Amino acid sequence: MYLPRKLVLEYLLKRVTKNNPGIFDQVKFNTSVESVQYDETISKFVIQTLDKETKTVSTNHFDKCIWAGGSNGKPFIPKSIELALSSFKGKVMHSSQTDATFESDVKGKSVLIIGDNYSAEDLTLQAIKLGVKNVIICSRSGSGIAYYTESWPGDKVDVEYGYLPSRVSEDGYGVLLSKFEYNFDLNKFVSTGKTKLVKVETIIYCTGYKSNFGMLESSLRPDGKDDASFSKDDLPADWKMKHNSLSDEFGDITVGKISAPWSVQKNLYRGILISNPNMMFLKERMDVPLFDLDVQTWLLLKHITSNHFPSVESMNKWNIEQFMREMDDVMFRYQLDMNFKKRWWNVGDDHWTYDHFDSRSKQFYTDHYRLQYQILARDMMDSNYPLDIGSYEELNKKGNDLMEFNVQCSYARYSLDEESPDAEWKTFRDCTPSDCYQSIFTGTKAAPLKHHWIDLSENDYDSQYEWE
Repeated sequence: MYLPRKLVLEYLLKRVTKNNPGIFDQVKFNTSVESVQYDETISKFVIQTLDKETKTVSTNHFDKCIWAGGSNGKPFIPKSIELALSSFKGKVMHSSQTDATFESDVKGKSVLIIGDNYSAEDLTLQAIKLGVKNVIICSRSGSGIAYYTESWPGDKVDVEYGYLPSRVSEDGYGVLLSKFEYNFDLNKFVSTGKTKLVKVETIIYCTGYKSNFGMLESSLRPDGKDDASFSKDDLPADWKMKHNSLSDEFGDITVGKISAPWSVQKNLYRGILISNPNMMFLKERMDVPLFDLDVQTWLLLKHITSNHFPSVESMNKWNIEQFMREMDDVMFRYQLDMNFKKRWWNVGDDHWTYDHFDSRSKQFYTDHYRLQYQILARDMMDSNYPLDIGSYEELNKKGNDLMEFNVQCSYARYSLDEESPDAEWKTFRDCTPSDCYQSIFTGTKAAPLKHHWIDLSENDYDSQYEWE
């Protein structure tokens, strides 16, 4: 049901080579793109590349350019934290740098992980599996998946909500964690003065990545303009969020500062740069990145083959409508609108919104995933993608099955219980496959793991899963 990276890669390679064994013949490996410029006089891209082996620099011209560098192009480490930990004497690494030495870096040791999202969860579980002494996760905002995980195997994990490293002790192995709270008036996290000292031997930054647009000239970058982000001024003056379970309690909240929407960017129209439609971008938007990227690939192919684009006015209008649709979704608006987030943070920890099993709370998650799949369904229809999961207005059975699958994956974490007899070994991967964990094509149910995930070896996977 949950495949390791090795088998995911094997599946992807078999899939892309099944009907085209020579698909990689035209790929230039060990090559970096040094610069991308657009020459208006010849209406072509001028692209300079560097062969990493021969050190040969080449210049070529293209009619279209697709940036597909991924959201994980450059590891990101906050400068303030990096400076605060500069005198640490143990091992320090970014999550992207974990390699064959990872076992020796964590086995029998105390580990500090900075960040609380998927990388933090993954590396924490791997560390437990490899015999870590204990793990401390710094969760500044409490919005990552690790923060919401209710139990960890062996009771070896402490999630420190609101804490960040501020300095290193004189012996080089103690890290002072300072408590931070978000100040909405200042629009930033500020220290409360509360601290705690932890002794660790390894520090892992799970602080995310940034997309690498460095090779693109400024006019070709999606974030190259000051007005690249949406604001409340882009909404109609009379805009109000559609009614939901929080409406009666929250009322009509004035829109505040807006962060970047997930599925739409102001100066991009469905993957193409509005100012130059020959420049396109392929990057994940959804909680199902591989599926999302596959659909977007078809959509960009449709753009290229049709070579017809709406007017700039129509593209901007479409983006605003998509932005409003996201703002109507409770979970999306929480991530986008600082005023909405501020109101939510003031409800108290005992509020029903923090009970994942409250029917109203579960409805938020269901609606959130439904909207994502409706966006995918629309793009699939518009690009003639060879699978039908419904439409932007309504998902069909396959679409609803996919949506429910994602909901259940989230609840596999929420249902973990640290008081349960199985808490010593259970992870979200050990959940019992329910009826929704099945193929939308054949109905074949997912196979449960042969052993507890914490006890599985690579050989166990190799013997259980074989591709036809």
